[in-house]
Amino acid sequence: MRREIVAFPSHGLTLRGIVEWSEAPTTDGVLLLHGWGGYRVGPHGILRAAAEELTDQGLACLRFDFRGRGDSDGDVREHDLNSQIEDAKVAAQYMQETHGCERIYLIGICSGGEVAVGAMHDGLRVAGAALWSAPVFSAEATAGRKIRKSASYLGGYVRKVFRPATWRKLLAGRVRFDIIKRVLLGGGTHEKKEGERAEIAPDEALAGGADSVLLVYGTADPIAAEAIERYTGLFSRSGSAVRLERIEGANHGFYSGPWSRRVVELTAEWLREVRQAKT
Repeated sequence: MRREIVAFPSHGLTLRGIVEWSEAPTTDGVLLLHGWGGYRVGPHGILRAAAEELTDQGLACLRFDFRGRGDSDGDVREHDLNSQIEDAKVAAQYMQETHGCERIYLIGICSGGEVAVGAMHDGLRVAGAALWSAPVFSAEATAGRKIRKSASYLGGYVRKVFRPATWRKLLAGRVRFDIIKRVLLGGGTHEKKEGERAEIAPDEALAGGADSVLLVYGTADPIAAEAIERYTGLFSRSGSAVRLERIEGANHGFYSGPWSRRVVELTAEWLREVRQAKT
């Protein structure tokens, strides 16, 4: 495997990331898109692990930081879903022009999945897209959605009460009650700013799209049911072959070793099948 630290321009700023590829020539490239509060490694290193696995398959993988995140230029307060979508489209072009990738695949976790959908909504056509725990594209923070997420977080906090580690943190004064309060009251939902994209309509189709789409959600993810219904319809109307995988017991971020490994395994298996069908 070869690895290169790269930098490329996007709308007056410099984005930075890592390209990994095998010694064998390839024309297939993968963009790995991180979530709202993360950067190019993903939660618990899941994007890094996926890149290593897919590089072994002979794909060229780009993990990069959106503007305002990680090592990329920009102020975190000035980036939003719109800017992330623009960055993703630039990154796809970069892989095509710099690494000769004729076929592009997108992998996005959480809001990175929304970014993938937004790029395809704008007209980007890709060979395949894997969405891991992707919320409904540019979803409004409705009362119902906030309640579902808050209830899920409350259940998680209740389970933590019975763990010895929680009591050790409490006695040491390391429990952040301010963060807990904010999460429970806000439901962990992103409040849209003025000028952000409209929520995708239930009967909408994509201007671009993907030949094949993989949806991966945990059964304990409070956003899963609505997102699965919306995306299954969206991609079917847009001419994609849709595959759904549910990981039993997994939460939104796949926060355990077995869960995250299963996500990577399922994605690698799906990509292998999709690529073989194209040869």
